[in-house]
Amino acid sequence: MTKMLLKINSDDDFSYDTDGYIIGISNFCICFGKTYEVKNIKEIRRKFNDKKLFVSLNKPVYNFELEAYKRVLEKLDNMGLDGIIVGDVAALTYDLKTPVILDQLHLNNSSLSVKHYANNSVGGFVLTNDITLDEINKIKRENKKSLLFKQVFGLPHLSTSVRNLISNYFEHFNKNINDNLCIISEDGKNEQYYIIEDYFGTHILSKNPINLIGILDFIMADYFIIDGYLLNEYNWVVDAFMNKDASLKNKIDTKFNANEGFINQKTIYKVKHND
Repeated sequence: MTKMLLKINSDDDFSYDTDGYIIGISNFCICFGKTYEVKNIKEIRRKFNDKKLFVSLNKPVYNFELEAYKRVLEKLDNMGLDGIIVGDVAALTYDLKTPVILDQLHLNNSSLSVKHYANNSVGGFVLTNDITLDEINKIKRENKKSLLFKQVFGLPHLSTSVRNLISNYFEHFNKNINDNLCIISEDGKNEQYYIIEDYFGTHILSKNPINLIGILDFIMADYFIIDGYLLNEYNWVVDAFMNKDASLKNKIDTKFNANEGFINQKTIYKVKHND
């Protein structure tokens, strides 16, 4: 049975009774509302010993960070976690005992790439939001032993840049920035995006969350991820997903202006076999 994981964006999120949690590690993750030091994880593991517990280090790592990155991974490896989510394949060189889950934002999108990394010590994959239901299920059918994670609610990540785009913008126009979160709109279009700046750089997210509550039973994944990052008053949404209450689909869509993203879109551009 597919497990429901909640991405922790505040301490209050631990009060939600899901199957498990995903926790961001300070200085090594992006797009988390709250991050935790490694020293906090052991106590969280002890407190929630009946839950699945994953930690996320989902950002790329610079060369000068590699030694610190390795020390963090080695400490986490001895805490009885269900998995360590990484965004940098450098983690694959450290011979970790804990299952390594690869989260490369937009790159885990084909059965062949999943098969390649599965043959190189990767135990699971956070799939990109850019692929369809058929493509997700094809990946699972051809990689039955790999654990697949799929976001089913929350703001989709669109792009990340190491440049400080918000700070540079406000500096150019000689204005003070009051908040790292801005909303940008495309000229001539009724399209809005969240743009947030942090220690790593700038991240752009869709302003329309994905909501896949209506098709949970058709997605061949081992873990579903609920993510309330930048959203408010979503406790009832967590309950809806835990109960797989598809009757609340329209209510969720209306409240958050949500949609199903690419899940039922036709893939138009595709690399040909052997090209």
